[in-house]
Amino acid sequence: MGRFALVSILAAVLLGTACENDFSPKTEIEKKIAVFCVLDAAQDYQTVLIFRSYDAELGIPLEPLTSKEVTEADVRIMGGGETYQFHDTLLTDGGGAPRHAWISHQLKPQHEKRYRLEIRIPDEEVLKAETTFPSRLYARAIRVRADTGRGHVSVSHGVTAFSVPPAAFYYRAWAETWKLLPNGDTLRPRIEIPLYITSTGDTRIYAAPTRSDETIYTPSMIEIVMRENEVESDSVIGRKLVVHGYGMDEGFYKYYKVVRGFDDPVSVRLDMPDLSFIEGGLGVFGSMSADSAVAGIFSFIN
Repeated sequence: MGRFALVSILAAVLLGTACENDFSPKTEIEKKIAVFCVLDAAQDYQTVLIFRSYDAELGIPLEPLTSKEVTEADVRIMGGGETYQFHDTLLTDGGGAPRHAWISHQLKPQHEKRYRLEIRIPDEEVLKAETTFPSRLYARAIRVRADTGRGHVSVSHGVTAFSVPPAAFYYRAWAETWKLLPNGDTLRPRIEIPLYITSTGDTRIYAAPTRSDETIYTPSMIEIVMRENEVESDSVIGRKLVVHGYGMDEGFYKYYKVVRGFDDPVSVRLDMPDLSFIEGGLGVFGSMSADSAVAGIFSFIN
């Protein structure tokens, strides 16, 4: 039998099989509980979000066929010799719809402490996870090689050796202008400083979480943003450079890299995680240490 005839027969068999068995990318739903909780001492309270996996019609956006909401759960976090009970609270999401969240105003995460999450939901497996809160960053901004007239601005931590080193760092910078209003009040508008502006001038690229413990800004970008923050009629009484640093634990950083929660929330939403750092479920229980610093802005520009 010739090669062409053999290929034709195989093609006919495959086509016939395809016609009898329509392909569908949709699979059977697997029942799972998804958890999202990132401890952050800079917040007024700590939050735990809980979701159920749900069946849906394929499309953009997905059309849920079954409920994804968890309405009954016992949520607690243990750490530092204390147990913190989280309370079911009804919040409003971005679309104005009510939703359940579990909140604690008593838990104030402390650096270098280990925390254990435990969630009990009726008729479900107990969910467990752990995180160790990273050491403080002591965020700072330093002008490097200022004597050359070129140089750069380094935003980093001020720690020689961490007791609990962060797995990743996220540094951001703002130009803040203090303006005196006619009524005597002070206004302090901020504009975030990009790493650079594209050649067309219509896109600004900002910092993102990274393993590197340093983020570099250029004096020219800092000056451009500073000038954008004021007009001739402003009564300016001060100009500041404000930097924020975040030290992320390993679980949160890996979760971020998969779901891209900061820079692309459309691709994989935070309430539909497909990476598990939760024993018995999906999602993440992580921690993030925040720190900030403020300095006069003119020492960082040419």
